[in-house]
Amino acid sequence: MKNTNNASSARQHGPAHMGWIERLLSRRWISMVVSALMAVLLWLIVISMQPTQKFIITGVPVSYDYNSPLYTGASLDITERPDLRVNVSITGDSSVISGGNISASDIVVYPDYTEVSRSGTPGEYTLPLRARRADSSLQKFEIDSVTPGYVEISFAQIGTRKFTVEVDASIDPAEGYYLGEKQASPTEVTLRGPVEELDRVARVAARVESAEPRDRTMLDSAELEFFDADGNLVPRGGITVLEGDQVEVTIPVLKIKEVPLRFEFSNVPAGYDPAVLRASISPSTIRIAGAAELVDGIESITAGFVNLTRIQLGRTETLRIPLADGLVNVDNVQEATVSFNTSGYDVPHTISVSDIRVVNAPAGVSVKVITELLQNVMLVGEAEELAALSPADVVAQVDASAQNITVRGSGQQQLSAQIIVTGTRTVFATGSYSVLCDITVD
Repeated sequence: MKNTNNASSARQHGPAHMGWIERLLSRRWISMVVSALMAVLLWLIVISMQPTQKFIITGVPVSYDYNSPLYTGASLDITERPDLRVNVSITGDSSVISGGNISASDIVVYPDYTEVSRSGTPGEYTLPLRARRADSSLQKFEIDSVTPGYVEISFAQIGTRKFTVEVDASIDPAEGYYLGEKQASPTEVTLRGPVEELDRVARVAARVESAEPRDRTMLDSAELEFFDADGNLVPRGGITVLEGDQVEVTIPVLKIKEVPLRFEFSNVPAGYDPAVLRASISPSTIRIAGAAELVDGIESITAGFVNLTRIQLGRTETLRIPLADGLVNVDNVQEATVSFNTSGYDVPHTISVSDIRVVNAPAGVSVKVITELLQNVMLVGEAEELAALSPADVVAQVDASAQNITVRGSGQQQLSAQIIVTGTRTVFATGSYSVLCDITVD
């Protein structure tokens, strides 16, 4: 009776246990996990049986710069090339190349430029594609083939040209201001590109503009533009600027001021007033431009000196107009003319001068005039005063200042003499005169 109960109990317990496993496997997610584990197990078995395998790397870009000296050395450059991506077949250790361990960045695909290098001529070429490992130290895979295996590339002859950089400015100065000379830095650039494209370029310019009138100097960066002989914009194409595409542009904005133009007399004898010549200068004013702080401090411009001893009746004197650094002559008038109102003046008279006097001789220096008479001294003045002059009214004055004496010890030297006319308002001497002197230095 006891044994019968145990057997019956065992039969009931067995089916219950099997039903629990079946219920566990019947759940979907557990079934999927088991399937994945089985797949990995099978893959590991296959890998272990095949230590090497082939694999295709897709989307590998073609590097056109690789080995570029082969064509640049022949003064050629690429003008047309496709943006090409290829497939590369490789063979290697399955544990390395499978599972995405090798990618497009691990392979360099490039055209074989050997034919271009040998030819050295521009044109269209169909070149074979080669491939290599990007890291040559990786020895775990080999490259079998590249698909497609060829690429079409166009080459052109490359040259260089130098151009002065011009500045095209669209700027208005504020009222009372002036645009100075436009400058670009660098002032000259070198263009490199296909010879046919370079031949179209006639000028290189940098364009700058300002929407508002300006009262101060403009500093700006500008991109270079190329123009043909007709002023049309030339596309960049394959042209590059060796110094860079940007230049620095300076456009001075200067303040304008109109100021009187003046002159002075030189070699004026003591006691003579040149105002009697009623001299005038033309133009009487000029317009200058410069930085505001510089221009504001200028009241007039001195054109130079008129040498009284060189004046000739009926003739004008011409003076160059100098300007200080930083100033611009807006009217671009480089010379001024000085004229004299000498109505009533007689033709020049000549006279001999015997009254020769030495002045300013240093202490210890003896100066004795050897010349006894200065002949043909030319006098200019109003007719009435010239007629009333006598030789006693004319003196030749010798300046024996130390800076004028070159004799060391004793000897003779020619010294300049200034003619002084006394007792007159308008008469003066023209020309240069000198006398011989005996000089002794104690």
